[in-house]
Amino acid sequence: MQAPVVNFAAENMVRRTPEHIVAMDQSDLDYIRDSLTDIGQSFGVAALPDIPLHLLPARALMRRLVDLRTTLKPQTQEQGVTLGRLAGAILRLDTAVAFDKARRK
Repeated sequence: MQAPVVNFAAENMVRRTPEHIVAMDQSDLDYIRDSLTDIGQSFGVAALPDIPLHLLPARALMRRLVDLRTTLKPQTQEQGVTLGRLAGAILRLDTAVAFDKARRK
């Protein structure tokens, strides 16, 4: 049995994301929510968490985004485009994390 392939860059991104809630612009939260909703509809998975995104710790949200991005395999062009939006969602969260770290210094 082969061990699963680990995406070290993605795992590093998750590990450097803090465990607390990070303040984000409403437009960023909307983008992430819309991306997760589209993933759920396109792939038939429960992508959106049960709690509001602004109450979710940053690391838990990053873990969800990264896991979806690395595990889902698109079968159609529409799924590929939908999955591609997750990269933008990940970058928006990563940027919010960077601002949060700078603010806390």
